[in-house]
Amino acid sequence: MSKTRTSKLAARCAIAVGPLVLAAAGGVSLLESAGRGTAGTQAAQAFFTDITRQAWLTYKIICGDEESEYLTEVNGQGACFIDYNNDGFQDIYLVNGSSRKAEAAGQHPHDYLLRNNGDGTFTDVTAEAHLGASGWHSGCAVGDYNNDGYPDIYVTSFGPNKLYRNNRDGTFTDVSEAAGVADPHWDFPKWSMSAAFGDYDNDGNLDLYVTNFSKFDPRNPPPRPSDPNACKLKGIPVACPPDNLDGEQGLLYHNNGNGTFTDVSQAAGIVRKDPGHGFGVVFADFNNDGRPDIYQVNDAGPNFYYINKGDGTFRDASWDSGLAVDGNGSPKGSMGVTVGDYNNDGLLDIFVTEWIEQYNTLYENQGSHLFMDRTSELGFNLPLTYGYCGWGTKFFDFDNDGWLDLWITYGHTNEQMEKHDPPISFAEPSYLMRNLQGKKFVDVSQAAGLRNLTSQSGRGTAFADIDNDGATDVLVINKNAVPTLLRNNIGHVNNWLTVRAEGVKSNRSGIGARLSVTAGGKRRIFEVMGSDSYLSGNDLRVHVGMGDSKQADLMEIRWPSGQVDRYSKVAANQFYWAGEGAWLKPDPLAPPRKKAKGQQ
Repeated sequence: MSKTRTSKLAARCAIAVGPLVLAAAGGVSLLESAGRGTAGTQAAQAFFTDITRQAWLTYKIICGDEESEYLTEVNGQGACFIDYNNDGFQDIYLVNGSSRKAEAAGQHPHDYLLRNNGDGTFTDVTAEAHLGASGWHSGCAVGDYNNDGYPDIYVTSFGPNKLYRNNRDGTFTDVSEAAGVADPHWDFPKWSMSAAFGDYDNDGNLDLYVTNFSKFDPRNPPPRPSDPNACKLKGIPVACPPDNLDGEQGLLYHNNGNGTFTDVSQAAGIVRKDPGHGFGVVFADFNNDGRPDIYQVNDAGPNFYYINKGDGTFRDASWDSGLAVDGNGSPKGSMGVTVGDYNNDGLLDIFVTEWIEQYNTLYENQGSHLFMDRTSELGFNLPLTYGYCGWGTKFFDFDNDGWLDLWITYGHTNEQMEKHDPPISFAEPSYLMRNLQGKKFVDVSQAAGLRNLTSQSGRGTAFADIDNDGATDVLVINKNAVPTLLRNNIGHVNNWLTVRAEGVKSNRSGIGARLSVTAGGKRRIFEVMGSDSYLSGNDLRVHVGMGDSKQADLMEIRWPSGQVDRYSKVAANQFYWAGEGAWLKPDPLAPPRKKAKGQQ
């Protein structure tokens, strides 16, 4: 941490992060006390502020009844940020589920599209956008699959999935069946979880990967907690865990470039004899060869890692890479996944959230498709979170100091555990872990204001700069509750820049584009991601924390097509629009940012 950065933080957040600043001056090893300010001082100086009510986010997300009987009621929902009308502000798509009581009463909860009004509030435009289909939905992904310049939405479900084509006039059309991505047409509902857009063959059209959890047959369900043969956790009857159900194959759809997709799972080599209970998934280039690989995390079993061979097929390197299990050789109940270069060594690393009484796992990329479990060394074996269940997560630079920090959303799976002696809370707090220059992560949740929030049972989590002020904000989806929207108050203490990548030969969304930024003699990499976290999609713009640097000495963009663009002396604190092979200029879709309160 530089002296300049320390002085800035001391001036603007002295009370809240006093322990952090003092420890930083003394050395990295003393930073374990970060964020332990008193509740009164911390509230005034919080890194994040809950703006849910003032933003008019009053929409309850439904997932099962008050006490879950089946896993379909446990896993929750996600959300996606999407600038659906190209006005430069990130809108919100909220995925909704349902409940047994609602279905029995003929009530059908629906998804929501919320337009960002640009003034800190959101308006429900679901009906006018021709959205709002009901169903037991899970997650979403955003990408411009038909390259018309407007982002489309894919929604996963317990039942048929939905592909909504953006009509470029504020409305959407359900093209799922015509596009061939609705449902494998089993004789009972398919149960899809996460989805990710990515151009695996670099042909300029976004392909689609969908994780499936299991073939849950409602005609022959597992025992309920009220049944004599109920499954139990710590002696308490609960919804039966996934090891009572067979896993299900993830699906890879190839975009044919004519509005349709073809299931190429078998031909691409990802069909398995041992399919998992699929949760999170990412497309990312883990060995810097310009081709996106696939990493799928699974509940109650090994995770799957597929290396892109460049010929339309993948090699299963789950075990060879070290990504199937943790460093102790143990498979876990993996939920969410995020990708980022936490130590700025030019290789993308992976963080995975896990089930209760399992540590989350940070895999450091060693190169050549080899990964090392660095969880314990980096400070993630927190006793307080050992009993928690992790879901949404994200590498992001919340304070713009040039190092990717980490968010973790927690929430227990079983409401019944509150009857345990002693009670085990269903609601669990989120955590913010600050990156200490790639050497260690430290809990700053108290200073972030997260301990002032009412704990919920969180699930999907999405990230975006909702007010275009240069700081990344956070949206947490809570089970059977309204979401929590948190505004970032601290990103302004450092410099930043944001890039919206638009492909020409490559896909229009720029997904898979690799940005490298050199500033102050240090080079960092970023990738436009078609999905990460849990059941959710983030702002597709690449946000770069610049620390004290007022410009990027060099910015390089490597596009999926192979085109490489280079720009020098790129000024900080600006939104940019990068056109493949053509331009880098101020983004016309980013309205002038509003000054943060107290900013000069």
